[in-house]
Amino acid sequence: MDASPDHARGEGAKVRALIGAALVLVVAGCLPEAPTPADEPVARVGSHLTWQPLPSGEVTRVALGSCAFQWEEQPIWDAVIAAEPDLFLYLGDAIYSDFDGESTYDVSAETLEREWSVLASRPEFRRLSQNVPVMAVWDNHDYGKHDGGAGFPLKNVSKKAFLDFFGEPPDSPRRERGGIYDARVFGPDGRRVQVILLDTRYFKGPYELAERPEGAGGSLGKYAPNSDTTVTLLGDDQWAWLERQLRQPAEVRLIASSTQIVADQKGMDEWGNYPHERSRLFELIESTGAEGVVLLSGNVHFSEVSSTDEGRYPLYDFTASGLTHVNEGYAEAPNPYRVIGPVTELNAGLIEIDWEAEPSPVLHLMVIDVTGSLVMEHEVSLSELERL
Repeated sequence: MDASPDHARGEGAKVRALIGAALVLVVAGCLPEAPTPADEPVARVGSHLTWQPLPSGEVTRVALGSCAFQWEEQPIWDAVIAAEPDLFLYLGDAIYSDFDGESTYDVSAETLEREWSVLASRPEFRRLSQNVPVMAVWDNHDYGKHDGGAGFPLKNVSKKAFLDFFGEPPDSPRRERGGIYDARVFGPDGRRVQVILLDTRYFKGPYELAERPEGAGGSLGKYAPNSDTTVTLLGDDQWAWLERQLRQPAEVRLIASSTQIVADQKGMDEWGNYPHERSRLFELIESTGAEGVVLLSGNVHFSEVSSTDEGRYPLYDFTASGLTHVNEGYAEAPNPYRVIGPVTELNAGLIEIDWEAEPSPVLHLMVIDVTGSLVMEHEVSLSELERL
């Protein structure tokens, strides 16, 4: 069910109470300090920052978001920290490495390093890295090329800079294979949460340019669905890897993509430009018998929840975008799959899992603003995400 802040129930209400109490500390400038090495061992050290270790136990609250200008203040991080998530999923555009706020430019190894250093210097972001475990995947701007794909000549240079920044260990499989896709399972049997990060950049084939002018028919972008089924979005290796991941046991599966998966009519950077790949994802979820899937996405500078019945059970796409900037015009694009939204103010997403709910655990898909106030919520029973 959908709920406003005044009518939210259950765990959503608990989260609001927690956020409200914690924000007292934010206002007072008393955010908790990061654990010392004696309290909790640090698992990852990046080229600029020290990161909190990933969760070792049950996960009940996951934050998510995308799209932040590294040169601007980032007050949203204090609201995220105050919500006390077990994990933050960065869904892309952590930096804009090819754009300075006024014009685009070609990146180099030096400029990539410079812009990641700018982000590391932001005190708000440093507080995030000190207080919240982070998993991250890139989108086009932190990849290094607007709407970039497999043809980007510096993709391996960018990959190293990205993994170095987020403290990926030297022996990580992500450093050995193409792309930066990744997956982890958290929690005990019966309460396992699988996080799958898809790389929609490194292997992405060319777009099909639309014959219509931008904006025609309510579209906002210049792209059309590519009918060439030999053109890939994820690449053969990543597809094979994804099938193996979906066969792993888990009760909840969060599949993160930098671009929207379900909404497919904007003509912008989205899975809808590769309809055969979009269908392949839905078919793979079905053929592997994977249950408990919730799709996550960013990129569009607003937040919403979409849903489609193209699978054996409803596939929800929770889009969380707009950490430092939003675009109301993008939110006006057609989306017949929209369940709730859009949110066109600075925001971050939260997923609260009520494992104790009866008769089935419940996922609360929520959006908070920079003050930590709940501005959107949609509830999904885990029993909905089972094969019929």
